[in-house]
Amino acid sequence: MNCFLRYRYFKWTPLGLLLACAAAHAAPPGETRVAAWKDDHTAAFLLMFDDSWPSHVQVAVPALAERGMTATFYINPGKGEYRAFSNPWEQSVWRQGMVYGNHTYAHASVTNAAQAEEVIAACNEAILRIVPGRRPRLVSYGQPGVKEWLVSKEDMAAILARHHLIDRPPFRDHGAVYHWKTAPEMLALADKAIASGGLEYLVIHGVERTTPKTSYQDFWPLKQEIFFALLDGLKARRDQGQLWITDHISAHKYETERATAKVALQHASPAAIRLTLTCAADPALYDEPLTLVTRVPESWKSCTITQSGNTQTRPVTQGTVRYDALPDGTTISLSPK
Repeated sequence: MNCFLRYRYFKWTPLGLLLACAAAHAAPPGETRVAAWKDDHTAAFLLMFDDSWPSHVQVAVPALAERGMTATFYINPGKGEYRAFSNPWEQSVWRQGMVYGNHTYAHASVTNAAQAEEVIAACNEAILRIVPGRRPRLVSYGQPGVKEWLVSKEDMAAILARHHLIDRPPFRDHGAVYHWKTAPEMLALADKAIASGGLEYLVIHGVERTTPKTSYQDFWPLKQEIFFALLDGLKARRDQGQLWITDHISAHKYETERATAKVALQHASPAAIRLTLTCAADPALYDEPLTLVTRVPESWKSCTITQSGNTQTRPVTQGTVRYDALPDGTTISLSPK
C-alpha cells in the first residue's frame, strides 16, 4: 500500500477519524480556563481544629508540617490551654503555614450581642496582632459550642460583617470522634468532595498525646494512629492531584473570585500571549490567586508568565501551561522560555 493509500485508509478508520476530529477542534493558542480549584485539583478539603488544645501544638502542627499540609486553628487567646502554650501559638505555629480562625476570646457563654461582639473583637485583634498581613482582612469564624449564646442571627451577621469574619460551614455531620470515628470514615468525606468536584471538611478537637506520657487528654481526643492515617490518606489524594488541602479563608476567597472570574484575551501569536483576569469581588479583601490553564503554541516547551512585575516559569504539558494569577485586571504576559 503506497503512502497516499495508507493515508486514505488510516484517515477513515475510527482512530483516524478521532484524531482528525481532535485536531479540528483543538483549542487555539490563548484559550484559557479558570481551574475549579488551585493547581487544577479536582476538589478541596479543609481541616479545622477547635479550642486551642495543647495537642494542637504538640501533635497536630508537627504532623501537618511534616506532610506539607495546612489547617485552620480556631483559637481562644484568653483560654488557659492557649495561655500555657502562648509562645508557640504566637511565635511559631503560624510560621509553619497554619492559619488562625476566630473562636472567641475565651470560649465562654454570652447573653447579649454586646458581649458577643466584645469577645469576638478581642479574638480578632489577637489574630491580627500575631500574624502579619493586611488590615482589614478576612478571618474565619467558628461559633464555639457553649452553654448559652443568646444572640440573634441578625445581630451575629452584623457583628461578623463589621469584623470581616466569614462564618465557617456547620459542625453538624463533620466532627471527628463525635460523628466519624475511623480514618476510612473521615476519608470518605474527601472522596465525596472528589466525586462531586466540590469542597468538604472535618472538624477536630483534641488529638491523643503520648509523649510526654500524660493521663490528661484534650477534649474528644482523636487517636494518633487514626489521625496519622487520615493525614496520610489526604496527602496521597493531594499528591495525585485530587485534593487541594487548604484553610477556610483561602478556599472561600477562591470560590468567591472564581464565581465571577472573566478572562479576556488581548493578543496571541507564536511569540507571545497577553490576557487579563478580572472578578467582581472586592480586591481589598479578595486577593487569592486563581489557577489558569492556557493553551500555547505547539513549539513552546516551557513558559514564562509575568504579571505586575512578578515572574514565574512553568512547564508546558500537552500544549497547555498552568499558572496562578491575580484577578485584578492587570496584564498577564506569557512567552516561551
